[in-house]
Amino acid sequence: MEQMIAGLEDLDRAELERLKEALDRRLHKLRQESPAVSGVLEYRPYADGTLQAEVRRYYRKDGSAKEQGPYWYFRYHEGGKQKKLYLGKTDDPEGELARKRAQD
Repeated sequence: MEQMIAGLEDLDRAELERLKEALDRRLHKLRQESPAVSGVLEYRPYADGTLQAEVRRYYRKDGSAKEQGPYWYFRYHEGGKQKKLYLGKTDDPEGELARKRAQD
């Protein structure tokens, strides 16, 4: 790897552009093979719905992965429709849900 990086000094602008395009194609293919995934880490039945912790994952322009969360949501049904209430990044989702419902 170090030899390849050191060899970049010998390349002209056109060769570097060609190399950059090849690297971008390869990184794009790798992102497609393992796409950004947002997923549920935990389901927890609670009251009239379900608490769930979700994680968000995305890929930066340089190809490195970034993961955020977990963010808590409360899913429930009201009037025949599914609803989702954002609780945020918290260590006490039950308490946060009680606070949000008390505000309404």
